[in-house]
Amino acid sequence: MKPIHKTSAISFYLINSGFQAFKNRIREELGAISSISLESLIDDASLQSFYRAGESADFVAASIAGPNIEFDDDYADAG
Repeated sequence: MKPIHKTSAISFYLINSGFQAFKNRIREELGAISSISLESLIDDASLQSFYRAGESADFVAASIAGPNIEFDDDYADAG
């Protein structure tokens, strides 16, 4: 008789909680550099591909927000 392989509930939880932490970190980074909402820019399926590829949350946040950031003109004039 063949043994039955089931997905472990704990591994499923760890994968999803890791993705949620990844997503929360990206949300925090976007909040720090702009007022852009994560959900308005990218969906979970696209974020999953970054997560599975092992990309850092900082890199993903910068990549997502890069072309969408509006810089403060006062800051640019101060330098």
